[in-house]
Amino acid sequence: MTTDTLPHADTRIMRIVHNALRRDLARAIQVLGAAPAPTSAQRVALADHLAWMMHFLHLHHSGEDDALWPLVRQLNPAAGALLDVMDADHARIGPEIERVTAAAIEYRADSAARQDLLHSLTILEHVLLSHLQREEDEMMPVVARTLTGRQWDEVEQRVFIASKTKRELGTEAHWIVDGVDREDYDVAVRKVGPVTRFILLHTFARPYRRACAARWGAHLDVSPRLHRPPRTEGSVELWIDAPARQLYDAVADVTRIDERSPECRRCAWLPGRSPGSVGARFRGHNRAHHLRWSRLCEVTVADPGRTFEFHTVSERRNPLYHDSTTWTYTFRADGDRTRVTHSYRIDRLPYRPLLALYSRLLPQHRDMRPQMRQNLEALRTQAHAGTTLPRTA
Repeated sequence: MTTDTLPHADTRIMRIVHNALRRDLARAIQVLGAAPAPTSAQRVALADHLAWMMHFLHLHHSGEDDALWPLVRQLNPAAGALLDVMDADHARIGPEIERVTAAAIEYRADSAARQDLLHSLTILEHVLLSHLQREEDEMMPVVARTLTGRQWDEVEQRVFIASKTKRELGTEAHWIVDGVDREDYDVAVRKVGPVTRFILLHTFARPYRRACAARWGAHLDVSPRLHRPPRTEGSVELWIDAPARQLYDAVADVTRIDERSPECRRCAWLPGRSPGSVGARFRGHNRAHHLRWSRLCEVTVADPGRTFEFHTVSERRNPLYHDSTTWTYTFRADGDRTRVTHSYRIDRLPYRPLLALYSRLLPQHRDMRPQMRQNLEALRTQAHAGTTLPRTA
C-alpha cells in the first residue's frame, strides 16, 4: 500500500485546541474589562489560569516547531514557504506570550495591574487569532495531505501526550472539551486509551468546574454540549489531487455511491429524465446495522465540474418518509487539485414522534458530518488509485 492510499492525518484536534484558546482569551478579556473589578480570589484564579494558558501555548508552538513542522518540511519540500510563514508567526507571537505571562504574574500580586494585563491580552489576541486561522485554513490541509494517519498519531502521542503527567492531561482534557459539541468531544477524548480516558474524565471533572467557577463565575456552564438537538445542516471539505470534472463525474454517477457511503448500499436511476440531469430521479437503498430502508431522490442541480445536488423526496402518502434533505457537492479547482465541499440541509424534519425514534435507532444521523467526511476520504482514495472514472454501461 502506497502513502497515497494510506489514511491521511486527521488534524481536527488542532481546530479544537485553537477554539479553546480563542474561547478563554475572549472570556478573560470580558472579565477584565467588566465592572465591578474581579474580587481578590477571582483575580488570583484568573491570573493563574492565564499563566497556565501561556505555558500551554508556548509548549504547543514548541511541539510544532521541533517535531511537526520539520517532519512536514522533510516529506513535502514544496510546503517550505508556508512553513516559513508559520515560523515567522510563532516568532511574532512568542514575545506577546511572555508579556501576558509577566502581566498575569504582576496582576496576581497587585489589582492595579489589571489594565496592563488587559492591554497585553488584546495585543496577543490580535496576532494570535490571525495565525490560528491561517494555520487551520492553509497549513493543516497541507499537513493532512503530507502525513499519514500513523505519522500524525506518532507525533501527537510523543510530543503532546506522552510527555505530560496524568494531572497535566486531566487539566488539559477538560479545558479542551469545555463547551464543545459531540463530534469535537469524541475527537478529543479518543486521543488516549479507554482506561486513561476514564481516569481523566472522572478524576479531574470536579476540580476543573471549581477552577472555572473561581475565575469566570459560578454562573458559567463549562460542560460539553453532548445532548443538543440534531443538526439541521452541516458541511465538510477536503482537498483532492484530481481534476474537478473527474470528481464531479464520479459523484454524479450515483450508482457508485455504495463505494463511498457508510450506509447507502445501492442506487439505481429510475425511468424518466436522463441520468445525472436536473429532474432525474433515483432510488437509494440503505442499511445501518439491522435497519434497512430506501428513499426516492431527485437531482436539483447538475453543473458539471462545479455543483451536483439532489434531495430526498418528501412522500405525502408515507409518514415514514415525510422528511426531506438536500445533499450538495461543490468543486473548486486549483490547478490539478480540487477542494470538494459536501454539505447537507434538512428542509423538512420527520414528524416529531418519528424524530425521537430515529434519534435512538440512528444516533449517527444527529450529525451527518462524520459520515460525510468518510465519503470524501473514500472519494480521495478512489482518485489517488485512479478508480474515479464512471462505470460504462
